[in-house]
Amino acid sequence: MTTKSETNDHISSETKTEPKDLIDSKKPIDSSEVDSHKKAEKGIEKNKGLKKASDVKKKKEEAIMDTQIIGLDIGRGYVKGYSLYNEKEYSCLFKSVYGDGRNISLEDYKENPIYIELDGNEYFVGDLSEKESMKCIRNAGDSKVSPVVRILVSAALSEIAVSDNVSLMLGVPYKIFKKSTLKEVQKEYRDSTIVVKNKINNSVKTIKIENVNIFREADAALIYAMGNRINENNPVGMVNIGFRTTELSYFDKGFKFNDKLSTTIESGNQNALKIVQKKLVDIGITKSLPEIDTADDYPELKDLAYKLTSDDTNEIIEETWNNLGEMEIFVSGGTALNLDLNPEYKMVDDSQMATAKGLYEVGVKLEK
Repeated sequence: MTTKSETNDHISSETKTEPKDLIDSKKPIDSSEVDSHKKAEKGIEKNKGLKKASDVKKKKEEAIMDTQIIGLDIGRGYVKGYSLYNEKEYSCLFKSVYGDGRNISLEDYKENPIYIELDGNEYFVGDLSEKESMKCIRNAGDSKVSPVVRILVSAALSEIAVSDNVSLMLGVPYKIFKKSTLKEVQKEYRDSTIVVKNKINNSVKTIKIENVNIFREADAALIYAMGNRINENNPVGMVNIGFRTTELSYFDKGFKFNDKLSTTIESGNQNALKIVQKKLVDIGITKSLPEIDTADDYPELKDLAYKLTSDDTNEIIEETWNNLGEMEIFVSGGTALNLDLNPEYKMVDDSQMATAKGLYEVGVKLEK
């Protein structure tokens, strides 16, 4: 049973910008423009007032330009980050794992190995950690302020932050999109400074996090998928499939979020990997889930596992939404690339990065 305090903790449209507001084509009136019109009506130095308003607006735009907006999707399987800064794209994609680092030859690692120093400690991150760290630490929870996530955030900023000042938009699961989550995230990151050294090229970045905000992961992916389009004629849904969970977000006509028909299901890539893991144990082979996920081995077992996971996901969607015939349904997430879902569902372009790109778009609109 949901208590009154739990209900009040959810971020509502009264306390948080909703998706429909973010894709509204109406441009808000700038306060400087209002001031200028008032001066013009009074006949007080109209041209001077307009010039002053223009200067204020220009300074505001320059200040925003100095702050790099970054969308971060810190999942259990992968870290995804995206930013467009001064007309240049920056992105990162690496496994949500880190471990102890040390000075070794990296000549054989062709795909951007990540080796950082943070607070006097050296870490391998992503694939490099899986292969070379004595002890690997993985992101296993939903929290966005855990020591594990903080190191992964720092690694992501080391990869894509090019400004000294950044504003972060973090994706969170539907179930923790609450005011309490926003408060703890802002307490942890806002106005903090991260000093991270890239041990491969010996560069050091000192990054101030000026602001941080949160947004529902599936909603962000849907905003990216729809490209600022509002669903005027029919409801839409986003099925965002991750490592351990599947997020289902439902929007009525006019891009109005429907909380009742939106949910988080404990189902994802982990389910398929566990099927393979059990089959291997039965024949005397012991492998961790990450080892199974990374390896190109056991194709027949993986095909069976993803077939079963596909059927399960199709069933989850059908049980959650009983009006599929009138809906437009999008699918995103890295796991979705391995599944064979209903062909009427639309796979989002760049599916694994969709949430991070959507979070960036949300961040840009909130800064305006």
